[in-house]
Amino acid sequence: MAAKTFSKTKIKKGKPSTKSNTKKQTKLKTTSSGIELSKSFFNPKNPLPVVYQPNSTTQKSKQTLIQWIKTNKRALTDDLKQYGAILFRGFEIISPQDFEEVILNIDSNLKNNYLGTSPRNQVTKYIFTATELPSAYPIMQHAEMSFLDSPPKKLFFYCGKAPGKFGETPITDLRKVLKEIPIHIREKFEKEKIRYSRVYNGPSNQSRFQFWKTKRWDEMFQTKDKNEVEKTSKKQNFKVEWFGKDDLRLVNTTLAIRKHPESNTLAWHNHSQVFHIDAARKEYWKIFVRQKTIRGFLVAVTLEILTFIKK
Repeated sequence: MAAKTFSKTKIKKGKPSTKSNTKKQTKLKTTSSGIELSKSFFNPKNPLPVVYQPNSTTQKSKQTLIQWIKTNKRALTDDLKQYGAILFRGFEIISPQDFEEVILNIDSNLKNNYLGTSPRNQVTKYIFTATELPSAYPIMQHAEMSFLDSPPKKLFFYCGKAPGKFGETPITDLRKVLKEIPIHIREKFEKEKIRYSRVYNGPSNQSRFQFWKTKRWDEMFQTKDKNEVEKTSKKQNFKVEWFGKDDLRLVNTTLAIRKHPESNTLAWHNHSQVFHIDAARKEYWKIFVRQKTIRGFLVAVTLEILTFIKK
C-alpha cells in the first residue's frame, strides 16, 4: 500500500510466500474465457492472501496463467484492494524469467531503480534477490521502502526453491496493525512523523559480511559519481552527509501512517521496527521460541552480544 504507481519485483530464494498448509481452504471457482481456476483462502476468517490454483494439470502452464490474468485484471485489482495480497500456487513458473513474464502481464509499469537498504543481486531486468544477508538473519515485518515519500505501490515475490523446513515469509495486514497500536503512540507518530538516518559505506569498502551491513551507496544509486547521488537524493528529499573516506549518511523525515490512494484506508507504514537497533535480537528470540533449535539459540545469543557491543 503506497502512493506511487510503480511496481517493484523481488525473487526470494528458499522462502515460500506463505505456509503450505491448505486444509482450511474455503474453495470458490472463478471462470473467464473458458479457464476456470480455484479461488480459496487459508483461513476464511483472515482472508490474507487470496489463493488461486489450477484445477487440473492442464491448467498449470505459464501461458494458461498469463491468459487467465489478461482476462481477469479487474477481478485481480478488486481482490488486491479487498484482501491485500494474492498468491498464485501450483503453476509451472520455474525460472525468474518466467516470473518476470507473468508479472509484466499483471503490471507493465515495473521499475528496477531500487533505493532500498538490503544488499540484493539483480537476476533479470526487473527481478532481484530478496536479500543477500546471512540466511539466519531475521527480516522483520515491513512495508517495502516505506522510508521514501513515494514507496512502491505493488510488490511481487517468487519462490524459486521451497525449504525443507522453516523459511516462512509471513505477510501482514498493516491496516489491522495500525488499529492495535495504542492511540497515544499513534497520535505521536501522526503528529511528528518519523525521521530516518541511514549510513552506507562507499566503493572503497568491499566487505559484505556484517550483521548490520546494508548495501554500499554506489550499489544503491548505481553510480560512483557523488554529484549524481546528490541529485537523486534531492529528488527523494534526502539530506546528504559525506563523512570518513567515502561513507554516506542519508537523513529524511516522512509519514509513519499512510492512506491508501484509492480505498482511503489507513495503515501503519514505516520502517521503525526494522531499523531499530534492538529489532533483530528481539525478533530472533521469538524465532527461537517457535523453532526451538540449537542454531536458533546460538544466533539469538550472538545477536544479543553484538547488539550490546554496538550500543
